[in-house]
Amino acid sequence: MTDTRDLKIDIAEGDVVIDCGANIGVVTDYFRQRGATVYAFEPNPHAFVALSMNFANDPKVFCIKKGVASPQQTGPGKLFLHEEAEMDQLMYSTGSSINPDKGNVNVNNYLEIEIIDLCKFIKDLGVPIKVLKIDIEGAEIELLDALIEQKLTDEIEHIFVETHERKIPSLRAPLEHLKRKIEEKNITNIDLTWR
Repeated sequence: MTDTRDLKIDIAEGDVVIDCGANIGVVTDYFRQRGATVYAFEPNPHAFVALSMNFANDPKVFCIKKGVASPQQTGPGKLFLHEEAEMDQLMYSTGSSINPDKGNVNVNNYLEIEIIDLCKFIKDLGVPIKVLKIDIEGAEIELLDALIEQKLTDEIEHIFVETHERKIPSLRAPLEHLKRKIEEKNITNIDLTWR
């Protein structure tokens, strides 16, 4: 979990933030307290219950029980649970992933979830996005590539992404390709060091 105290972003009342992989809402709360309207996506039902309770009756936070991904990954999907999930569903909810290659998930223990196209969601929202945080346990690279290809990165002021190549070695080559694309296109609003 990233220490949000390191964020140096001026948030004004009404700024829009999208928190992908919101879990119980630590990052959501950070931005809400600063006046932002937050769309918090969390597909894990155990985390979603806590997220919803944390922001019950808060008109600035929209909790959405769906996963987000690139257009190619949308529709019904499997959310593979952390290998220790049966010990504590909430504690280990942060490790669940739609990527079965993630080293700490149990491919035999999964939940059926709905995955939406985040690019379409952003277009349909039709407002400037101040911050987009993407921590979706291994589906970030394809999603970020789609955002770049659809030129949506031009419409978002700050993009913070946690990549998971340490736990998913198959992501290393695609991540290097994505880094080259970001550099070639001189995209400066993407931070791939979110932790």
